Amino acid sequence: MEIFLDEKPIGEDYNNLTLPEILAKVKSNLENNILKEIFLNEVEVNEKYLREALIDIDDVKKIEFFTQDTSLLIKETLKEASEYLPRLKDGTKKAAQLFRNSDDKAVQNYQLILNGLEWYIEALSQVTSLMNNEEYYQKGQNMINKINKILSDLMVAYNKEDFVLVADILEYEIVETIEELIEFNKELILNIEGKSDNT
Repeated sequence: MEIFLDEKPIGEDYNNLTLPEILAKVKSNLENNILKEIFLNEVEVNEKYLREALIDIDDVKKIEFFTQDTSLLIKETLKEASEYLPRLKDGTKKAAQLFRNSDDKAVQNYQLILNGLEWYIEALSQVTSLMNNEEYYQKGQNMINKINKILSDLMVAYNKEDFVLVADILEYEIVETIEELIEFNKELILNIEGKSDNT
């Protein structure tokens, strides 16, 4: 079996290991990178596939691991968020108005907002944990907790079909929170850019 990390052969130290052990060993040696893609016999798979050894190791001819620099991933994620959050804020205002007007499109927009917030919560959680900065990690966790509390209130109002309250929560609490997220995202970008200027 041939094993490659970013197109460089690494096989000797990995012979006689199981697929989960190969994955664990590769991940433990990544330093400032994270796994971006894994290919088994030229087919892309995920980490879970290797962890659960869903293929007999004797059938594996080639494993390729591709990584990405952690700081680059953080920058790309924050840049994507800085473009997305203002659109999410506008969409949230629009959804509030749709609920006030009893528009049929309100429910569709409501789901898009939930999906958008879910994406940002996940991104924020990953970014702050990768930054190795306890202050930003704690601030990120506090913001996530705040969002989750507001989302809980929003879902209760939605399930009770209290659409006036749904509109109020969207317009006042969610929009305000997204504004805070935009500012926090800018703060994270400045922190990352400052670090890359010093290296």
